[in-house]
Amino acid sequence: MPKGFCGESVPEVIRSIVQPGKTLSFSEIVIEIKKRGDWADDTIWQTLMALVRNLVPAKYHWNPREQFLFLRADGRHELYSPEIHPKAVE
Repeated sequence: MPKGFCGESVPEVIRSIVQPGKTLSFSEIVIEIKKRGDWADDTIWQTLMALVRNLVPAKYHWNPREQFLFLRADGRHELYSPEIHPKAVE
C-alpha cells in the first residue's frame, strides 16, 4: 500500500485522526486523510470500512489485522472501546 506524505499508511493516518473522546463523520475523516496523502478514494473507503469493529462483513472481506473504530448509529466514527461499546454480533 502506498505511503502518505510523511511515510504513513492509511490506517496509521486514521489512527492519528480519530482521537479518544472524539467522534468524526466519514466526510471529516476523508478530508483529513487527503491532507496527508495522495491515495485513491477507493483505497480510503475500503480501508475505513475494514477498520470498523461493528461492521462484521468487513472482517471477512478484508481480514484486517486490527479493527479500532466503532461506527455509531448516527454515522459518526470513534475509537472502539470494549468497556463502552457492545460486542458485535456475528
